[in-house]
Amino acid sequence: MTDLFIGVVSHEGSRFALNQGENGLAFALQRALGASGVSSEIVVNTRNEWTPELLDINPAVALASARASLALEQTWQRYLDEETPSPFLIRARKFWEFRARRWALGLRSRKKTFGISSVTAVQRLANIELSHTHLWQQGIASGARWVLILEDDGGCTDIDDLAAGLVGLLGSTDFVGEGGLGRRYVNISASFESHQLGVDHLLRSTPLVWAGSADRSIQASSRPITNTVCAILYNTELLTLIVAKFADMLFSPVIPIDFKLNAALMSLFRQGQLGDGDCLQVQPAPIVQMSMHEMG
Repeated sequence: MTDLFIGVVSHEGSRFALNQGENGLAFALQRALGASGVSSEIVVNTRNEWTPELLDINPAVALASARASLALEQTWQRYLDEETPSPFLIRARKFWEFRARRWALGLRSRKKTFGISSVTAVQRLANIELSHTHLWQQGIASGARWVLILEDDGGCTDIDDLAAGLVGLLGSTDFVGEGGLGRRYVNISASFESHQLGVDHLLRSTPLVWAGSADRSIQASSRPITNTVCAILYNTELLTLIVAKFADMLFSPVIPIDFKLNAALMSLFRQGQLGDGDCLQVQPAPIVQMSMHEMG
């Protein structure tokens, strides 16, 4: 049985096309893992699977998608603040950001500026979601116990550190539990610092140790959270629940995969299928989303 399935979300014409091939992150990681005895399978998905037959994405759909995304962001913020409200300044900043974006969205809709660019952006969001779900399903079908999904803008300055850290996690009984069971997932990439996301109050230290050469901590969250879907390691038992949840969710309005995953995680948490400690986060993250940050 393969230890780890690695899926790469990309597309033809991507400016990060390097990560589709042998010199990219996934294949470099596979070689480093193999040197430590961890087997892995890689699938790179560059297909655009959205078609007009699947969903006619027109300006009205684009506008509905923008409104739904904004509403879900607000729902997510309320979810984060249920246990202990995040600091006042963070809540105030987010409140006024939402107000400004809602006003701008209303202005654009009145001026009918949801045109070709908005439609194209939503088509891209649809293709990204379809690519993620396709790779999730392939990862589950592979029989691997763990599935790592990488977006093609993920970058890592120290592959050996990343591989050693993952090998340490996958070999730790504190992490995988009895018989490797459990529903854990690990955020190993970052677009924002945890204080920017307003999740510091949900995080705590764990006895888990990052086995790589870099100084990183592995933190647990009291409820499911995400930073970015650029690089997440999923236990396949959990991933099966996520795939089933996505199958029950409407495809339209189209919202960013990050937000839709958040919606699925919130639902699983409400149903008691995910709980305290099921979400882990490596800080600082070993993988950086290059489209958001320059690599040092």
